[in-house]
Amino acid sequence: MAAPPVTTLRELEAVAYQLSSRRIDDLDALRKWLAVLVAPGASLGGARPKANFTEADGSLWIGKFPAQDDDRDVGAWEYAVHQLAQKAGIDVPPARLIKLNNDFHTFCVQRFDRVNGARRLYASAMTLLRKTQSEGTSYLELAQFIRAQGDAEHADADLKQLFRRVAFNVAVGNRDDHLRNHGFVLGKIGWRLAPAFDVNPNIDKAEHVLNIDDIDNRPSLETVLNTAAFYGLDDERGQQIADEIVAAVEHWQDTARRMRISNADIDLTTGAFSAHMT
Repeated sequence: MAAPPVTTLRELEAVAYQLSSRRIDDLDALRKWLAVLVAPGASLGGARPKANFTEADGSLWIGKFPAQDDDRDVGAWEYAVHQLAQKAGIDVPPARLIKLNNDFHTFCVQRFDRVNGARRLYASAMTLLRKTQSEGTSYLELAQFIRAQGDAEHADADLKQLFRRVAFNVAVGNRDDHLRNHGFVLGKIGWRLAPAFDVNPNIDKAEHVLNIDDIDNRPSLETVLNTAAFYGLDDERGQQIADEIVAAVEHWQDTARRMRISNADIDLTTGAFSAHMT
């Protein structure tokens, strides 16, 4: 079935909401839309109810809808962090935030595994590293993969981008950084680091899923800096990147308020953004 047009997003959100609550009142509507709803755990990762849709220019996007049991505006937070990521020099796809039927927002992001309507080969880090679980794996293994199987023309740039992402994930509290939330697209002569996706502040995780170095998964920019050489960076350049990340994230509360996130929710999320400073 073809991806639904933008005008169906409200209907898709309503079905996604019913699916997440396990209550389906209209089986005909379910049959109509179930085929286009992307199930949690799909190839691009994530656990939100979501669906593909096509923009007027033909580009393929994903709408990530509020879930029935949400008690905070997850979509608004993801968009806020997306804005911070752009400021921090993180490669992220185009995105926007919309409000449909729900009190909470729907986060929409362009799919990076499609180029001019053609499929671009994508694989998760879980697949390419031949892992069955993320625990015990290090970001350094992603760097090693780039060195071994990355597109040689872009390997240095991808290593620097990966280092920047590790520092950013620490700074914004993106602790759910498992291997399915990292991926690669096939380049001309090897794999390229895919744009960052599913980056959110996690208020219920004290440690990262992936280790920052070989053994430590605690959120610490100092630990990130100590790994700079693994990404082909000297200490000075590593510190410069870390400083750029801190500067980009410093006023995260203002960004959250622009997304209409409540002060109470901002207070609740402060720990995710400040843990690396303790």
